[in-house]
Amino acid sequence: MEELDWNGGAPLDPFMFIVPLAGMATGIIISIGFFKTVRHMIDRKLSRGHDGQLREEVADLQARIEALESEHGRVDELEDRLEFAERLLIRGRESGAAAEER
Repeated sequence: MEELDWNGGAPLDPFMFIVPLAGMATGIIISIGFFKTVRHMIDRKLSRGHDGQLREEVADLQARIEALESEHGRVDELEDRLEFAERLLIRGRESGAAAEER
C-alpha cells in the first residue's frame, strides 16, 4: 500500500489544524451574535406594532368611558326632571281632590 504524501513529507504543523478550527469557531460566534441581533430587532418591531394596537384599544376604551360618564350626567338630570314631574302630578291631583271636596 502506498502512503499519501500530502505535505511533502514535512512534519505536521499543529497550526494547520488550529487556525481553521479557530476560524470556524469565530464564524459560528459571529453568526450567533448576528442572528440574535436580527431576532431582537424583529421582536422589537413586532412588539411596537402590538403596542400601537393596544394604545388604540386603550384610547377607544377611554373614549367609551367618557361617553358613559357624560350619559350618567344626563341620567341624573332626567331623574331630577322625572321627580319634578311626579311632584307636579301629585300636587295637581291633591288640588283637584281638594276642589271636588268643596
